[in-house]
Amino acid sequence: MNSKSENETKKGSKMKMTTVVKSSVFAAALGLACLLPATTHAQADVSPDVYENVNTETIVAEQHVPVAANTAKPADFQGRFALPYEVRCKGKSLKSGQYVLSVKSEGTGRVVTIARNGETMNIRAQELTGNSAANHSTVLVRKSPNGRMLEAVYVRQLNVLLYLDMNAAAESGKMESLPIS
Repeated sequence: MNSKSENETKKGSKMKMTTVVKSSVFAAALGLACLLPATTHAQADVSPDVYENVNTETIVAEQHVPVAANTAKPADFQGRFALPYEVRCKGKSLKSGQYVLSVKSEGTGRVVTIARNGETMNIRAQELTGNSAANHSTVLVRKSPNGRMLEAVYVRQLNVLLYLDMNAAAESGKMESLPIS
């Protein structure tokens, strides 16, 4: 009987030792996993982050007047762009189709006018120094979980990037560039 109890004691201590080793290995693996960085995905920048803020005030006004009647002051820039899908801009929905875009200087800032079928939307934009590497004027649309947002306009002739909604700039998502002709 004495040998049987010795055998059981050896077996019990071996099991305790195995449990201690397994627990130690598990704790070491968990500690190592906590020290490793979490997987992240960087958001690509359309333009560099270092810009001079010229105007931070944003005003939205909707007018139901023909575009031809809005010729009191000549535009600094005028062009056309096509939306292949519906987007949101300053809380308004812009359906897919052809749009006329113009940029005018007003005081120290600029106003972007987007027009289609007699409906006009005037937006006081925040002006940032543009990206001289871009070779044509574009409309920038951000695709996010909340849908597509018309976020900015880059005007090559004026070398200026005009943010239409600075609140939307904080959202993440892929940026799409639509050409202005």
